Amino acid sequence: MTTPPLKLDLNPARGNGLPSNPGSRGALNLMPPPPERKSKLADDIQKAGKPDCRKAHADMGVLAVIPLAQSALSKDGDCKW
Repeated sequence: MTTPPLKLDLNPARGNGLPSNPGSRGALNLMPPPPERKSKLADDIQKAGKPDCRKAHADMGVLAVIPLAQSALSKDGDCKW
């Protein structure tokens, strides 16, 4: 008794009539690509161009508390600590 040979098709043709695209996961690519993350070096270079917080608002006296607090709480402040 012999068994018939197996019909293994590793690259089956799509039966839905859409052209095959190996990079897509479906008929429509609805998800946008993820945003590019900045490297640590890029962050350090950007931070190096900012003035020192101790001297940036020194001329404002007591009112310097407001921009200093804003700079401390925000991720991209206008001065570096």
